[in-house]
Amino acid sequence: MSLLQTTLNETLETLPANAIAELSALLDPAWIAQALQATGKASMRRRKLPAEHAVWLVIGLALFRHMPLWQVVQEMALTLDGQELPAPSVSVQVRQRLGAEPMEHMFGLLANAWGRAHAVHAGALRVLAVDGVAWSAPDSKDNRQELGSGQTQYGPQPWPMVRAVCLLDTDSHELLDAQLGDYGCGELTLAADLHGLDHSITLFDRAYFSAAFLLAWSQAGQQRHWLMRAKDNLRYEVVQTLDEGDWLIRMPVSPRARKLHPQLPSHWQARLIEVRAGGKVRRFITSMLDPEQFAAAPLAQLYRQRWEIELGFREIKQSLQQGQAVLRSKQPELVKQEVWGVLIAYTLLRRWMRLMAEHEGVEPTRISFHTARHAIVGAINTVHLARAGTVPALLQRLLEQTRYFVLPPRREGRSFPREVKRSRSKFPTKKCQSAA
Repeated sequence: MSLLQTTLNETLETLPANAIAELSALLDPAWIAQALQATGKASMRRRKLPAEHAVWLVIGLALFRHMPLWQVVQEMALTLDGQELPAPSVSVQVRQRLGAEPMEHMFGLLANAWGRAHAVHAGALRVLAVDGVAWSAPDSKDNRQELGSGQTQYGPQPWPMVRAVCLLDTDSHELLDAQLGDYGCGELTLAADLHGLDHSITLFDRAYFSAAFLLAWSQAGQQRHWLMRAKDNLRYEVVQTLDEGDWLIRMPVSPRARKLHPQLPSHWQARLIEVRAGGKVRRFITSMLDPEQFAAAPLAQLYRQRWEIELGFREIKQSLQQGQAVLRSKQPELVKQEVWGVLIAYTLLRRWMRLMAEHEGVEPTRISFHTARHAIVGAINTVHLARAGTVPALLQRLLEQTRYFVLPPRREGRSFPREVKRSRSKFPTKKCQSAA
């Protein structure tokens, strides 16, 4: 047995029965060990907070967003058996030693094992969505220098920001992949590193219209289709009229794109669909060229599901993060680590909600994220008080009580205009002294 494995075993043997053993009901400890070993972050010394506990600490920061660092350690019983609660500085140091890479690796393990491997509707094309989201970070000098921020007509944005682009299953709201970058990194650049799925259709907004990106996306596997709204200034010529409001079109590839990607052809083909809805004409462009296999009207209707990724981001920011607008971490590496922790926590919760939905025989999106999150986190919150086996029993009880978390079917035809009640503040913007 290697020294690393011996040390890991000794660490696990010293845990109280109601700590990591309880949390393993949510996440297999072997995956944590695999992520740490793959990134060279496994603990070789007996510490107050080993690396395995540091992973749970980062996840706990997302699950218990309202708690300070030291209280998360206490609530999740992350100290070794018989040891006192470590000073807050110890928790910060263990996060610094851990870094962001193990959390990124862990997210990939979970996404591959759960979301990517199991479709909600077997035999049909999986409907996915890609979009970007940004988090505000504390306005420290390091964060502003490395992460950057946007610029408005009133000046720089008040917070440094980290950007993520996510791939989400619209039927289950499970995250299948994600890429992080600083705010100056464009969504299209990050999306190019996403791993799509075979036998799927991915919904994009118009910001992702790029011949290089869309051709690469569809050619990366089998039946990797895409659908998006067409830009108003789209340049094209009709190759064939398929039906009323349905055309096969040919579009030029810009000289700049061909210079950056010499393998691109001079022109590429797609399908343009035009429908009238609510008194407005809407146009969609797609890689699904066969009108007999993919009728125009259902495709236009399918694009509504792109909004599911926006609802997923709302679940993360408003419910999981409890509306906290700014992350905790003041160092760029820890900011990214924290975001990966948020995505992992969301994946864990969505996994249990998927099981709850299957238990009740309803769609995963019929499970109320807010109330189910509150119940699941409440079960985890008893770790430091519970007897061995209590948390798994509580989670099993949640499965049996799923009917209380089921939402009524969605009402069709509802509209939510993009309007706000509060306008911009009349007061001047406060600037961070340390970042000046």
